[in-house]
Amino acid sequence: MVNTTWLLAQASFKSGVLPILMLTFAIRLIWGLLVPVSPVSDANMYHSFAQEIAAGRGYVYPGGEATAFWPVGPSALYGAFYALLGVHGWVVILVNLILSSISVAGIYQLGLLYFDRTIARIAALLFAFWPAWIAFTTVPNSELPLMTLMIWAFVARGTGKLPHWARTVLSTALLVAAAFMRPTVLPLIVLLPLLDQPFRKPAQTVLHVILALVVAAILLTPWAERNRALFGEPVLISANFGINLWMGNNPQANGAYMSVPEINLNTKNEVVRDNHYKGLALDFIRENPGLYLRLCLNRVAHSFDRESIGIAWNQNSLAPALQPILKAGSAAYWLAIFSLSLIGVGIFLRENPLRFFDPLVVTPALFATVALLIVGQDRYHMPMTPFIALFAAFFINHILHRRSSRSVPDTAA
Repeated sequence: MVNTTWLLAQASFKSGVLPILMLTFAIRLIWGLLVPVSPVSDANMYHSFAQEIAAGRGYVYPGGEATAFWPVGPSALYGAFYALLGVHGWVVILVNLILSSISVAGIYQLGLLYFDRTIARIAALLFAFWPAWIAFTTVPNSELPLMTLMIWAFVARGTGKLPHWARTVLSTALLVAAAFMRPTVLPLIVLLPLLDQPFRKPAQTVLHVILALVVAAILLTPWAERNRALFGEPVLISANFGINLWMGNNPQANGAYMSVPEINLNTKNEVVRDNHYKGLALDFIRENPGLYLRLCLNRVAHSFDRESIGIAWNQNSLAPALQPILKAGSAAYWLAIFSLSLIGVGIFLRENPLRFFDPLVVTPALFATVALLIVGQDRYHMPMTPFIALFAAFFINHILHRRSSRSVPDTAA
């Protein structure tokens, strides 16, 4: 007997997301063929660490000194592929093509879980044409693997095909993996189960929060112990919170990224260094509360008024005259989709104010809060983009429905 459910699922996949996946892959492949991989800034560090990991020397600087400053996840990911395929630019492109395709499939699935097929397709299409994500094809980065793992954590949490406890375990494991790309997702380990029926089933909610914490502790402890052995403190993911806090909060700060002056602490211990800068930043905030609030407002602008990081991190591979044009196009696309998403969120909440506690609303608010309180940069809004795409698609679908309803003739007249 033919399994009709399977046939319907295959038909839905082929007519729904498969063409968008092919489009996503093709656009990024063209970019990858035209733009050489030449990492700069953090991307260059991920690349360097990945080479050390691929060579079997562990998570160390090229000179052999151990580190915990950057999260290990991106370097471990690219390092694994370097070990298998060699250290080549096309390996970076291959990894990012795979991640982009998985992300599109996840955004589509998330749209189906929370909305409907039309919104899912629109959101996936918005991501397919997103200039910054296209540019990231040729960049070793933390943003794309973080986003991919986080999206599928949401999908795992929302699927009805697994028992509730299994969804908690799987989504938590994916979030921990995402945290190794960037630790700002760590609060979601508690928030996702906490926001899942907290009022209707409080006892069950508590049990799943505890389960999530246990799973996270099991997965995080080995890395924390590695850092304790090397640096004297059990750093969960990375030792850069204090420095990032200082960047956004010091006498010379404007709320955005800035270079960190080297201070002679008579030690090479990265954790000691990070704690020192954290202390300086906290002292500054306590002594200048009014200025801190003004810097918070500056950080909003620095985080959301543009989206040029994808072009900036490809600066060695793009003609100087072309870069301002590409940055302007990337920023215009971002501002358009972001504006549509804000209207979409407004409609979403107006329909039901309790949706303020929906994970789709809480999660981007979490990332915005991190940028608001610590330091602003356009790359810090990148993890929000799947949710921004969904709410922009929600609004676009709302407009399409209104127009179609107006075009239908009134047969009752």
